Amino acid sequence: MQKIRQIERIVTPIEFHPNQFFDENRQNIDEVAARYLKKVVGNVHHLIPVDIIADGNCLYDSIIMLMNNPEVTPKELRVRTVVELLSNEAHYNNMYSSIIGPLNLAIQGICKNYTFSELYEIVALCNVLKCNIRSIYPNLDFREYMAIFNNIFKPTPPLIANGEITIFWCHTLDEVDARAVNNGTWSPNHFVPLLSFLINHKPDDSYIPTTMTLTPEKKTFKNNVPTQIRIPEFPSSPNRRLRTEINPENELAQLIASKETQKEQDNTKTQRQSRLEKKREWARSNRSNETNEQRQKRLEKQKNRNKVNRLIETEEQRQSRLKNVRERTQSIRRNETEEQRQSRLQNDRERTQSIRRNETEEQRQSRLRNVRERTQSIRRNETFFLTFIFIVLINKVDSSKYKR
Repeated sequence: MQKIRQIERIVTPIEFHPNQFFDENRQNIDEVAARYLKKVVGNVHHLIPVDIIADGNCLYDSIIMLMNNPEVTPKELRVRTVVELLSNEAHYNNMYSSIIGPLNLAIQGICKNYTFSELYEIVALCNVLKCNIRSIYPNLDFREYMAIFNNIFKPTPPLIANGEITIFWCHTLDEVDARAVNNGTWSPNHFVPLLSFLINHKPDDSYIPTTMTLTPEKKTFKNNVPTQIRIPEFPSSPNRRLRTEINPENELAQLIASKETQKEQDNTKTQRQSRLEKKREWARSNRSNETNEQRQKRLEKQKNRNKVNRLIETEEQRQSRLKNVRERTQSIRRNETEEQRQSRLQNDRERTQSIRRNETEEQRQSRLRNVRERTQSIRRNETFFLTFIFIVLINKVDSSKYKR
C-alpha cells in the first residue's frame, strides 16, 4: 500500500476537459449501438453513439476519444484505475461488492489489458478524471441491478467534478446475434460514448429581418449633379433562415440513415460471417485464459441471470426459448461424431446417477410418478395406433371382398 501511495504522488493528475459534440469529419456513428439506444428508457435518444474499436479496452478508448489527447493510452488509464481502486479499496468494497462481487476478484481481471470493463472501473474513473460519468444501460432482459447501472456516478468528496460524460453499455452484435452466441440471453460486451449533435448557429449574412426591410439606394453622378437611382426590391427567399430552425433530431436521423445505408451496401454476407467468427474466437480466447475461480464466478452469474430471465419471461418467450434450445441441440447432435456421441451419453448417465444419489425421498417419488405417467401415456398412444392400424386393415379386407 505504501508503494501505491508513492506511485500516486509521482503520477501527474490528468487534466480532463471532455468533448461534448459529435464531429462527423473525425468520428463515425456506431449503427449497432444506435439501434440499442432506441431501447433505452430516458431522454437520450437525441445523442449519438460514437464508433469505438472493440478490443476489450473500449471503456478507456471512449475516454481517450473524449479527451482528444494522443499522449494518453488505454494502458495508462487502466493502471491509474487500478491504483485508484487499490488506494480506496475499503470504500469501493463497501459501496459495490454486494452488487458486482468482491473487489479483490475483480482486480485480477482489471489488471489484464484488453479485458472488458465493469462498474468498478466506471466509478473509479470518476475520481481519476474528476468528472461525473452518466452510465446508460439498455432496457433488455430486466435485471435487478439495471437501476444501479442507469445512474450518474460522481467523484468521491472532496473532489469536485469539472464536467460530465455519458457512457453507453451495448454489444458489438445485433440483439439476435448477441443472444445466439450467449445461450439466448443478452449481456453487454462493449462501451461507446454518447455525444450531442453540433448545430451551427451562425446566421446567413444575407438574411434581413422583415421588420427592418429597407429599399437599397445607390448614389451616382450625372452631369456633375448627384441623383438617386432606385434599385428594385425583391422578397426575401424562403430558404434564407437561421440554422437554428433546423430540427437537430431530424438531421441526426438523416445522418444515421445515410450512414446505415452506406454500410449495408458495403457489408456482404461473407464479411458478416467473418465478423461473427472473430467475435466467437475472441470469446473463446478469453474463456481459455480465465482461471477456474473466474470461470466459476462467470458461470454463477450466468445461472443467476438465467433464473431471473426465466421468472419474468412470457409464455411466448418461453416457447421461443425452448424451440431454440431444441433446434440447437438437434443441430449439435446431427454434426457430432460417434466418439462425441458416446462421450455425451456417458456424461448424461453420470449426471443422472449423481442427481439420483443426491435426491430426497420426496424427489425420488415425484420422479418415479412422472416416469409412470409418461410410460402410461406412451402405451395409450401405442394402443390407439395399433387399434387404428387394425381397423384400417379390416376395412381393406372387407372392401376387397365386396369388389369380388
